[in-house]
Amino acid sequence: MKKTASIQFQPFNETVRALALGVMTLGFVAAGANAQTASNAAASAQAAPSSTPAPVPAPLSPRELLAEAEAFAIGFQAYIVGAVYARSQILMEHDIHAGAPLHAPLNQFIVYPGLAKPSSATDTTPNNDTVYGFAWLDLSQGPVLMTIPEVKGRYYTIQATDWALNTMDYVGSRVKSKAGTYAYVPPGWKGKLPPHVTRINFTTKAGWLQARTVVQPEVESDIAPVVAQLKTYQLKPLHATAPYFAMAADAPLPNPKLSNPIWKSIDFYALLNRAWAFGGVREQDRELVSSFAALNIGPGLKFDPAQLSEGQRRGLARAALVGFQRVMTHFTEVGVNRNGWNYIAGIGATGSNRLLASTVGMVGYGGNIADEAIYFPGFVDNQGQRFQGDRRYRLHFAADQLPPVQAFWSITLYSLPDNQLRENPINRYAIGDRTPTLQRNADGSIDIYLQKDSPQADKAGNWLPTGDKGPFWMVLRMYVPNPSGTRYAPPPVERVE
Repeated sequence: MKKTASIQFQPFNETVRALALGVMTLGFVAAGANAQTASNAAASAQAAPSSTPAPVPAPLSPRELLAEAEAFAIGFQAYIVGAVYARSQILMEHDIHAGAPLHAPLNQFIVYPGLAKPSSATDTTPNNDTVYGFAWLDLSQGPVLMTIPEVKGRYYTIQATDWALNTMDYVGSRVKSKAGTYAYVPPGWKGKLPPHVTRINFTTKAGWLQARTVVQPEVESDIAPVVAQLKTYQLKPLHATAPYFAMAADAPLPNPKLSNPIWKSIDFYALLNRAWAFGGVREQDRELVSSFAALNIGPGLKFDPAQLSEGQRRGLARAALVGFQRVMTHFTEVGVNRNGWNYIAGIGATGSNRLLASTVGMVGYGGNIADEAIYFPGFVDNQGQRFQGDRRYRLHFAADQLPPVQAFWSITLYSLPDNQLRENPINRYAIGDRTPTLQRNADGSIDIYLQKDSPQADKAGNWLPTGDKGPFWMVLRMYVPNPSGTRYAPPPVERVE
């Protein structure tokens, strides 16, 4: 048996502290009663169904019960702060792998061939309004320069986010950017940029660019010119001969999907170490991250479960499972409920809200700040029931209750639990003010029909298909909202019997 390391706790979230103390107390009570520990029960509950009962882990000694509780507390906190970093890492590893459907090396753009579809090679929660271009930045060798042409007559944006998904800055129509060259600069860099280059500072040594350019929905001829223009966006390291990381051609293709067991297993912490080693840790997270080192969790450390005691392994395994549940559950509970829609402040600029950062990283990856776009996720109808594909719904916008925007708005429907666009017979995945068939009522109001089958002919233009039966959710996106956008309350989604 491995010797249990002595762990020195650093100040951290009081909720986690209370949770840790509660787990410790339960552990000692169970040991004193010679009963199965709480962690053993949890492990048994997670075992796959089988005709043969799963073996019950051996009871832990009082010392190992303490080690388990301490490891759980540390592992849980590491998961909450680190899930967004880990998602950045595995998405990057996937997108630079030659086996990925769409791929490019570090510091080069990946341009999608059109609007997102259910079959698109995306592991995020895409909109159906803009053509995307993505790029993973490695700033460890110095700045990376981006050169773009003039973009006329269209809404466009290029969002730069650090390794924890906090927005660094924008280039785009809202901020009235011009054609030219922009430099993404790592923290602490003291060099000199070429003349006439706009500097954008980063807080980590790796990051992500997300380019979006709007197209007319359901007008195929409008897509090709946008794709062609996105392909003219150029990225070039300031030091052109600097070496950069690449995935080995024979390496397995990383799986960033949330169905990957790594998100709920002790192996998560090895991924987390890779993420912090490659992309770095934000300065505001460094003190907390350093407190995880007793379990070899942190940048520059090698995480090896074999070097831990049995209690520590059990604690970390349970922490990964509970951490995943906490992060995913947060998406449905965070924010202010407005008629069944959630207004979530801070997307794109989560600051010290680490749980929100990890939730956005796992569920959506790459939301805008409120000046650029406001998101209202919706999960329930006016009766408080979860949306189901085999039910019928109506969304009524009064003429004076339309989303207040300077650019445009849309509603996009996603399946659960994979958070992807849902197949339907007319290939319509979103509806909004630019939908060619959208009709207003005589009083200027708009009715949108959400159901599996087409409504009556005079209503079909306002139909957003829900696809096959099963749960779904929606996002109302408001691009370049008016100042009143943060106070806006969308109307409830009415269930039609």
